[in-house]
Amino acid sequence: MDPAALARRATRWHAAGLASSDAGQPGLAARELRAGLRVARRHPGLRDIHARLLISLAWAESERGRVELGFRLLDEAEALVASPQRPILLGQRALLLKRNGRNAEALRQYDEAIGLLSDLTHPSDLVKALNNRSLVHLEAGHVRLARTDLRSCAEIAARHGLGLHVAMARTNLGCLDVIAGDLPSALRAFARSEADYRVLAPGRLANLAVERARALVAAGLYREAERQLADAVDRATQQQLGHTYADALQVRAEAALLAGEPVAAARWARRARAAFLGRTNVRRAALAALLELRADQAAGAVDQATVARRAGVLAGRLARLGLHEDARVAGMVRVRALVAAGQPGRAAELIGRQAGPRRAARLDTRLLWHLTRAEVAASAGRPAEARRSLLTGMAALHRHRARFGCADLQTGAAVHGRDLARAGLTAALAEGSPTAVYRWSERARAQALLLPSVRPPDDPVAAEALEELRQLRHSVRQAELAGRPTRAFHSRLETLQRVIREHAWSTPGPRDAAPPTPTPLTAVTAELAGAALVVYVSAGDVLRALVVTDRAASVVVLGDRRTAEEAVRRLRADLDAQAGRAMPARLAAVVRAATRQDADRLGAIVLDPVLPLVGDRDLVVVPTGLLLTTPWHALPGCGSRPVTVAPSVAVWLAARRRLHAGSPAAGAVTVVAGPGIHRGEAEARAVASLHRGAVVLTGPAATPAAALAAMADAGLAHIAAHGQHQTENPLFSMLELAGGPLMGYDVQELPSAPRTVVLSCCDLGLTDVRHGDEALGMPTALLAAGTATVVASVGRVADEAATEIMVAYHRSVVAGRPPAAALAEAVQGNESAGFVCFGAG
Repeated sequence: MDPAALARRATRWHAAGLASSDAGQPGLAARELRAGLRVARRHPGLRDIHARLLISLAWAESERGRVELGFRLLDEAEALVASPQRPILLGQRALLLKRNGRNAEALRQYDEAIGLLSDLTHPSDLVKALNNRSLVHLEAGHVRLARTDLRSCAEIAARHGLGLHVAMARTNLGCLDVIAGDLPSALRAFARSEADYRVLAPGRLANLAVERARALVAAGLYREAERQLADAVDRATQQQLGHTYADALQVRAEAALLAGEPVAAARWARRARAAFLGRTNVRRAALAALLELRADQAAGAVDQATVARRAGVLAGRLARLGLHEDARVAGMVRVRALVAAGQPGRAAELIGRQAGPRRAARLDTRLLWHLTRAEVAASAGRPAEARRSLLTGMAALHRHRARFGCADLQTGAAVHGRDLARAGLTAALAEGSPTAVYRWSERARAQALLLPSVRPPDDPVAAEALEELRQLRHSVRQAELAGRPTRAFHSRLETLQRVIREHAWSTPGPRDAAPPTPTPLTAVTAELAGAALVVYVSAGDVLRALVVTDRAASVVVLGDRRTAEEAVRRLRADLDAQAGRAMPARLAAVVRAATRQDADRLGAIVLDPVLPLVGDRDLVVVPTGLLLTTPWHALPGCGSRPVTVAPSVAVWLAARRRLHAGSPAAGAVTVVAGPGIHRGEAEARAVASLHRGAVVLTGPAATPAAALAAMADAGLAHIAAHGQHQTENPLFSMLELAGGPLMGYDVQELPSAPRTVVLSCCDLGLTDVRHGDEALGMPTALLAAGTATVVASVGRVADEAATEIMVAYHRSVVAGRPPAAALAEAVQGNESAGFVCFGAG
């Protein structure tokens, strides 16, 4: 065949291989490039295309895990390559060296290649080399150099219309933002790149999912990260992306360790280490070994002396590989193991020799440093020094959290301080001082609600997605009522929720918010005005209560936390079973008896031991964990007692200040009735009749937009509607109104919130309780928006019972009773309703 025709055929195969490689399909790329090689080898005059095919094939084979074959192909190409193609060969060899963990050699190859390339003649090759060199700089800790390369890469790519390379540079700039702790910026970059990849290179979505998961782990959203990683592993397996697969396993181990699942974390880390060793990448294999060691230590799988020996060896290996921050982490693991093994002197000697983390160190490195120093100080009998180290770590976590503007990330971040908070609270409990227990309880819980409220910026994409979601949920509801299938809607519902959530993640936070200081206990006692404060805390599985009255403060041991939480679940299930259901008399009697038994069981654990100290006082309750969803008025000791529930004492105090602050709208009342509720409009009219000049929205007028507008101008808002708590993402919890639901995300948009909100609905008092007792749900969304008091139910409510209780509640409020007292009076004789007064009380 004519050499020119052969060259054209080989060039077409090369172009196809490059396209498949760019799309993240190395298996297909390898087949296409080998087909081109068979053509190029048919004529000795085709050296140029022959060399280019070998260079491209080297990359495709290395992506499939055949790294050594890739190097051999590059060696073969070097004998054929012409001078203009030499920088391409250098860049490709550098990429393989980097993937193999040989970063110093890779950097030399990149430097030479970039020096030979011009953006006028080889723009695509230059942006690839700059992008890839930035990753070498990044792994060496040279963030400034990496950012400079990526910005140059993005500028050149944009100038030459190389859209895919713009997206790749943006992705890697997002990775730098993760390291810098600017997770909103990173997640915003990843969302933009995803939109480009779906059009230009769907095969790159697996790698992007890994990077987004890494950011979510840094944010503390390890469950969301796990979902991203499961998708990434599937895609990487199908596409034969060996490096991405190994990466996903490693981040999966990080997510499991953060989730408190060390056995699973060790398993994922071992698989990642094997995958990296299979690619002869000793640097990444060493990092996976460090993860495995930390997981083994957390699980108690090996004795601490063995952990210390392994950590010492690994620290040396990481240092020799140039991974100095990770070597410090291994050193801290060693120190902690020595403390646990009863060798505090040796531990103190080692930590004294170790330099602290640099300013640019990762958050988990800095927090581990403060925890390690605290454990060494405590083991040496220096509690004040230990306390200072723990407080410094908690302050660093607060600064990290303050960079986030959405509640989802703010509450998720608490998991990073789990060990610091546990150590501080354990030490305070051992000290036996109620004041110390109070201070650590406050520092360790519901810190997100203390951050200044950040209203999300106007975002047309998120707004459009939220409105489409509202309409789609309305359609789903109509289909459910008509008995039609709804499965066809589910995929789009999930997509819209993901879009809304990801856009919320990109909201920047206040940044300059100072760490909150607990209000002195004496000032708290004065604010109680004769009521009793009960703060529940748990250390391990032991539940305790800090009881504060005008007479004294005491810490009371209650019992097993898990038993109490199971009693909460059982009691709520009992109340749900009774709500609005017509049951045979015998079955109804059985359910009522079970309810009384479960209420007695829960009361015996969480209430009976504190009642001798509380007497007949009103209660302000600060629960922990699942206790935040307790139907308090169902307990024997609280049937007619005013009970106020708050996520923390600081939140209660802030809500009290808002409650007593004057405002022009303080007397304005809005009453809304959603569709489909028997007696819903009658309830709204009855409630409105008790408040002079109340604005009433019912029927078609009761839309989400109208309700939000009326709430913004009201001092009190009452909404009677079907409610639904969303466990997976509580900010999608909803009130069903005319034309669609009002959701937690809508509440965040309120320019001003009513001082009191009453939700006459099922379930909307429920919250998702994360680490650090960070609660996320409709009540906390309202409290964060500026509401002082929220009355809502933690379970199902029968329409008739809700109306009876709500009218009685408002009658008491109009008579001058505070919300908690009004609710206690309203539920007398109907303790099966799970209404709770949250906030100020």
